[in-house]
Amino acid sequence: MKHKPVLGLIAVFLLPPLLAALVLSQGWFTPGVRGHGEWVQGNISAAGQWRLVLVTDDPCDYCAPAKRMLNNLDLALGRDEVRVMVTEQPAGGLLEAGFVYIADPPGLLVMRYPMATDAGQNRHTGKALLEDLRRLLKYSRAG
Repeated sequence: MKHKPVLGLIAVFLLPPLLAALVLSQGWFTPGVRGHGEWVQGNISAAGQWRLVLVTDDPCDYCAPAKRMLNNLDLALGRDEVRVMVTEQPAGGLLEAGFVYIADPPGLLVMRYPMATDAGQNRHTGKALLEDLRRLLKYSRAG
């Protein structure tokens, strides 16, 4: 009877850290990663504003749907549209064809998103790109 309060206190203070360690060690918890694109590293020339860079190759079967998606994305940004520039660049160096890259104003590459010929896939990619770009613009003072 005298040990119940002590056991209760031990359970209250030791059980939560033990459960947390179990959840983390078993991989039952996914950390708060919110970015949808693939993180990349590299530099391109500085431009003074955020850029969406469409990397093209010959032949380019994904270019027309990608350009349409980027135009719609530019319109969807609303008032932040003036902070973002859409450019096209041939493949080469560290830029791989078939992707749209986000570059910050000093020219650092941030993320990349795959382009496809399928309109449904590009719609999904466009939504993910827009969400990530809005978040970047919200927390950025540059551009």
